[in-house]
Amino acid sequence: MSRIQSVQQGLKGETLRQDNEPDKPRKKGGMRIVFSEEKIIGAADALEIIFPNKKTQTAARIFVEWLKEKGGQASKTAVSVFADEMQSGRLDGKGRPFKYSKRNFYMTVLRTLVSMGFVRRNVPIWDDHSRRTLYVYMKNIFDIPQKPPSVGFWRLSYYVAKKWNKIFLE
Repeated sequence: MSRIQSVQQGLKGETLRQDNEPDKPRKKGGMRIVFSEEKIIGAADALEIIFPNKKTQTAARIFVEWLKEKGGQASKTAVSVFADEMQSGRLDGKGRPFKYSKRNFYMTVLRTLVSMGFVRRNVPIWDDHSRRTLYVYMKNIFDIPQKPPSVGFWRLSYYVAKKWNKIFLE
């Protein structure tokens, strides 16, 4: 009996300790993107809108510049080599070495750009040199009208797409 009572008391003690602790706010997982018209119009480029974290923005800017140098398309192997270089710190952001883990690059930067439609994945292209079809990552230039829609989501999407196109058409 005493053994059962001591276990029950131990369990009561644990529940009391948990109940006496103040409720801590839980950290939400994932990125939180705020799409307000002021933020979208006031942003310098589309990457500032898409990625709220400064380090992630820097990693995305370095990737976009690298993709521009490659003509807007890159093989999966080339992207993997790029991610390795970024992880080792060989790529630089604003004149100083910049390190960003390969996992974070794939899970945060590339996945977000692909899922939002800014970069297309597995685009088949014919390679004359190797005489076979390659599947690559490719930039996506949006076909948008000259005048923005009047209100709502489509207006905000118009400005984000316009800023994205501006990155690659400069």
